[in-house]
Amino acid sequence: MKKNENGFVAISVIYSVFILFIIIMLMIMYSYIADRKNTNEIKKDMRDSFNVQTPHISLSRVGQEYSTGNNYVNVVVSKGKYDIGSLKYIWSPRQYAIPETSFTNGDAIPLPLVKGSYYLVVQACDIYGNCSVTISKRFVVAGSE
Repeated sequence: MKKNENGFVAISVIYSVFILFIIIMLMIMYSYIADRKNTNEIKKDMRDSFNVQTPHISLSRVGQEYSTGNNYVNVVVSKGKYDIGSLKYIWSPRQYAIPETSFTNGDAIPLPLVKGSYYLVVQACDIYGNCSVTISKRFVVAGSE
């Protein structure tokens, strides 16, 4: 009988430790899930604060062959998160050029008069200097000869 009582006590202690272990693991898991949820909410807030939403540039024509004359491209810029600050464009034989000429939103930008292939590069910046750049497809100007 004494042997049975000692065995019962030992098994009871083992089961108690096991149940305590399970309870501690459940508490750790619950704490981890709660922390993870809070961290994800903080990350979302941070991501939203970094999402600047730069201005959006729309071109009425994206590129094709034209002869010289009254041909133009109408450029409309809609603001992003902040008001529009500066608008610039350049006609360039290369796709990558730095816009230099200022224009007003909604202006009709005339095609170059000189025969050749050109890309319209438009840059729109908001009041804090966050910029968007749009590069048209190639315009081929037949020119006047």
